[in-house]
Amino acid sequence: MSKAAPPGTRHTESDVERRVQVAFLVTAEKLQNLLPANWRSASLSPGPSEGANLMIAFRNRLQVTHHDAEGTHRAGEQDRGAVLLAAVKNYETQESGVWVLRSLAASPASVPGPYHNSKLVTVHMEQRMETYDHGNGVGVERWQVEDEGGQELSMYLRYGIGMPVRTIGESKVRGGPDPDFSRIYRTDRGIDVVRSLPNAVDRVEEFNFRNTLSEFKEIFDGSEQVVSISVEPWYMRQVFLYYIHR
Repeated sequence: MSKAAPPGTRHTESDVERRVQVAFLVTAEKLQNLLPANWRSASLSPGPSEGANLMIAFRNRLQVTHHDAEGTHRAGEQDRGAVLLAAVKNYETQESGVWVLRSLAASPASVPGPYHNSKLVTVHMEQRMETYDHGNGVGVERWQVEDEGGQELSMYLRYGIGMPVRTIGESKVRGGPDPDFSRIYRTDRGIDVVRSLPNAVDRVEEFNFRNTLSEFKEIFDGSEQVVSISVEPWYMRQVFLYYIHR
């Protein structure tokens, strides 16, 4: 990810994280209520999450570096939390992408966040691996994300560890109250797909998910379907902003 910045942008942030992403298919009409005008709920393209329209990334942010316009940098916050994302398409411009619906963060330094929709929460997290011999092992992810009112988003995953596939990509991400604001992400990820309905993969030994956050109560009404679960032992990202948003 050492290429020059995309035209009209500057490098503002570098992140190193460990993530678990759960992709759901939820009722599009209910998800639409959380999206701005001109943007419509869409489905992810062919692949392990094909057909999903909502993702939750549980993230353990290990290192952050902020870069300013003068070329200097400073260390950022370590953090833990979850990001709720929707697959979207603009019906006027036909632009497809991802919309950040809400970021839930344990660190006050992450609030209100770049999309101005980050919310402070308490996070209890466990990430561990059990290995028995070469090529075999079990991973455990336990997350409890709780807001000030005691409402929570929680997930428990126990899975057979596989070989991560390295994926390098670039995408434009939008979110928050300003529909014109966007950031460019260049990512280098290791992705271990432990469950995928489209690809008929399932190394999940146990999985539990629960949401009592009132904001998302309508879309998690019991009709949602888990399309895929991916463990990302490394998630490295460079973030670029357009000059107009400096």
